[in-house]
Amino acid sequence: MHAEFLVGMDNQPLLLRKWTVDSGSGSAQNHGAVFLGHSQPTHSGMLSDLARAFNALGWNAYSGDVRGHGNSTDHRNWLGHLDYENGWQRAVSDMRLFYEKCFTGIPWEHRLIVVPNITALLTLEVLKTWPDLAHHIVLISPPPNQRAIAMFGKTFSQTRCKLGSSDTPDEQSLHHLYAFLGSHLKERRHPADVMSADRTLIDAVISDPLGWPTPTPAYWYNIFSGMLSAWKWPKNASVVPGTRCLVLFGGEDAMLRDGGFLPPVERFLERVGFDDIASARVEGARSALFLEEKRFGIAERIARWVGEEWHPEEGHDEIGVAELTSKLLEMTSSLGASAELGPGELVELCYNAIDNESLWNEIIYRMIYEAERSGELAEAELDRRILSLMPHWERSFNLNRQVMMNATLGVLLQSVIERLHIGVAILDSEGELLHSNRTYFEALARLFPHRTPTASDERIVSQLTRDLLSGELTDPTNRKGSTETLIVHDDVPVGFRFHPDALKQTSLQRQGPASVLVLRTSLEQGLEADARIALVELAYGLTGKEAEIALLIAGGKTPEEAAETMGILVSTVRGHLKKAYSKMNVHTQSELTSRILSGPVGWLG
Repeated sequence: MHAEFLVGMDNQPLLLRKWTVDSGSGSAQNHGAVFLGHSQPTHSGMLSDLARAFNALGWNAYSGDVRGHGNSTDHRNWLGHLDYENGWQRAVSDMRLFYEKCFTGIPWEHRLIVVPNITALLTLEVLKTWPDLAHHIVLISPPPNQRAIAMFGKTFSQTRCKLGSSDTPDEQSLHHLYAFLGSHLKERRHPADVMSADRTLIDAVISDPLGWPTPTPAYWYNIFSGMLSAWKWPKNASVVPGTRCLVLFGGEDAMLRDGGFLPPVERFLERVGFDDIASARVEGARSALFLEEKRFGIAERIARWVGEEWHPEEGHDEIGVAELTSKLLEMTSSLGASAELGPGELVELCYNAIDNESLWNEIIYRMIYEAERSGELAEAELDRRILSLMPHWERSFNLNRQVMMNATLGVLLQSVIERLHIGVAILDSEGELLHSNRTYFEALARLFPHRTPTASDERIVSQLTRDLLSGELTDPTNRKGSTETLIVHDDVPVGFRFHPDALKQTSLQRQGPASVLVLRTSLEQGLEADARIALVELAYGLTGKEAEIALLIAGGKTPEEAAETMGILVSTVRGHLKKAYSKMNVHTQSELTSRILSGPVGWLG
C-alpha cells in the first residue's frame, strides 16, 4: 500500500491510499481502477481487506480521507468537524480531487466506484458536473432521498449550532442519530452496532484513534444539508449513456433493509440518466458491510455485477416516510401517530426520556412525520418547534447521562473498588481524575513526598495524576489494539491503567468514566488474594468464580487441580474457564496466563 498527501482547496491536506495489483499480473495500464469510499465513523485505513480483494480480482484500488476524517485533518477541519459555512462544498471538491488522481489515464469503461454513506452523497454531487465519471458505480447503504428525514437532521443540527458551539464535539447529536438508526435492533450494546453485528469489528472501530469521532454540530449541519443537495440535480443534468449503478445494502441496514425507500432512489437514478440500475440485499449485513469483506465477499459480488455475470433482481414495496413513521409510532407510542402533541406535551416527553431513552426516538418520529405531511411549509415550523424544545431536550439528555454515570460509578465502588485495598482512580477519556479511594491518595503521597497533597485538595491530586500519566508506557507484549499501559515513575513501574468493558458505554460521554488507574501501595508488598480476584473481575468483566479460576490457571494449576482446590467439579471449572476465555478474547490456557501476567495483576501482584 502506498500513501500520499494531496493538497485540496484552502491548502487542506488530504490523504490518498493506493493498493496496486501485483506487478506480475501486468502493467498498471492493463488494470481497471476502483475508488473505495468511507463512511462518517470510518476512514480509508479500514478498507485494506476490501482493497486487497479487488487487487486479487485485477483492480488497482484507491481510497482517500475526506477532510475532517481519518488523516485529512488540520487546525481548521479537525476530526469530526467541517466548516459551518462551506464545509460540504469543500468536501465535494476533495472527492473530485481523489477521482481526478485515481482515474487519470484510465478509460471510462474501466472505472469503478464503490462508495458508502457520505461518500455516496459526495459522489452524486461530483456527477452533476462530471457526467462521465465512471462506467460502474456502487452505492452502499446510501442515505435515501427522503426530504423530511434530511430536513429534520439539518434543522436539529442548525439549532444546536445556534444555542451552543458549532465547533465543539456534540455527544447529544451523535447519540440521537445512532439511537434513531439503531431502533430496529433487538440487542444494541453500543450506538455503533448499527454498522455491524460483529462485536470484534465494532470494538476495532471504536478503539481506532481515527475512527468513531464525536462530530460537531457544524459537521452534522453540513452532512444533512448535503443529503438535501445531493439528491437535487439541475434540470438538465445527467450522466452519460451507459452508466450503471448498483445499490448494495444490508438485510439489517438502518434505512434500506426492507427496501421501502429504494423505489424513489431508483426513480431518481433513472431520471438522471443511469441505464442499468440494480439493487441487492446482503443478508446479515448492516450499514458497514464494506468493512466485512472476509465475511460477505463484497468485492467478488461487485466484480460479478461489473462483468454482468450477476443480475440482482430485488422487488420492493415502496413505503413513504409518513407511512413508516406512522407505523413506528403505532408500535412504540401509547398515543399512536394520530395524536398531535403540543409544546408542553413534547417537553414532558423529553423529561420522561431521562428514564426511558426510547421516548427521544418518539419525538424524532413525530417531528419527521409532521414534516412529511406539512410539505414545503415544514422547515420553518420544524425550526420553531426544535428551537423552543432544545433547552429542555438538552437538559434531559444531560440528566440521563449523569444518572448513567452515577449508576456505573456506584456499581464499581460498591462491588469492586473498595475491596481492592490498593490505590484506585477512575479517569475520563482525557485522563482527568473523576474519583479515587483513600489508598490512592496515600500512594500519591508516597510517590511525591515533596508535594504531598491534603486529601481534600482535589486540584493537586488531579495534577499529580496528570504527572503520573506523563510516564505512561504501552506494554510491547500486549495484544494489538490493547489500551493497557504501564505507569512508570522515577524509572520504576508503580501502576497500571486499563479500560474495562464495564466503562465502554460511559467512556463515550464527555467527562464520563473511561479507564481505571491502579497504584501499588508499596514496592515490596504484593496484592492480597481477594484484591487479585477483584482486580481481574474489573479488568476483564469476569464473575468472581471465573476470576478465581483464571488466577489459579495463571498460577500454574491444571483444571483438575483448580477443581480440587475449590472443592467443585472439573466440568464446572471448565465451564467457568470457557466463559473467561470468551470475555478475555483468548483461546488457550497459555494465552490466558499471558493475558493476566501482562495486565494489572501481573504488574502489581
